[in-house]
Amino acid sequence: MSIENLIDSEGFEIQWKNETYEVLEEGVVREIIGGCEQIGEDLGAVETIFGDPEDAENWHPQAESNSCAIACQEFVAEQLLNRDFSEHEMIEYAQKNGWYKPTEGTPRSDVGNLLESLGLEVERVSNNSITDLMQALADGEKVICGVNNMILAEPRLADMPGLTGNHAVEFIGVDFSNPHNPQVILNDPGVKNGQAIRHNMDVFVKSWNTCNNYAVIAGKSEAA
Repeated sequence: MSIENLIDSEGFEIQWKNETYEVLEEGVVREIIGGCEQIGEDLGAVETIFGDPEDAENWHPQAESNSCAIACQEFVAEQLLNRDFSEHEMIEYAQKNGWYKPTEGTPRSDVGNLLESLGLEVERVSNNSITDLMQALADGEKVICGVNNMILAEPRLADMPGLTGNHAVEFIGVDFSNPHNPQVILNDPGVKNGQAIRHNMDVFVKSWNTCNNYAVIAGKSEAA
């Protein structure tokens, strides 16, 4: 992570790897990648945290060994609908509908079904970028990502062949306080210290790559 081209007048540009961010005004930044522009929030201010780290309040450890996706959907439902839900009741409902098996977990294509049953709008997308996830947060949506938890726990395993996505986490923000080492902020229900846990961005991306950069993006519909 490097910061270049500081501009004294109306803003500044931030260069991170091959991505350029131009601050247009306070709290707004244009990202320029190969001629495409996307609008997000200010990524360049010192001690900037982008996203919704307050969503950590909804975190708790998953109730069963394979219920990570159920727990993440509970987090998202509580954040978007502003009321409490029971993971145990969600597990029961998902199991009844064939979306969850205690010995296997939740199939990738069924992550988000619980949210849809609550009237929320859900989009399931592969080949996302970090920018896509940040844009979803900027739009008031919530994000669940498929990852490999072994890489998050031990980054050196990233080069091990055959690793695939095996876990679900909620992506709640990015901490740019240290521009040389941005941190992805997650609600990870599978570890004891998973509340707003931080991982180096490169480590998160390697873990996320094992799931083809898959994300479930949820938002409120007019009926929710």
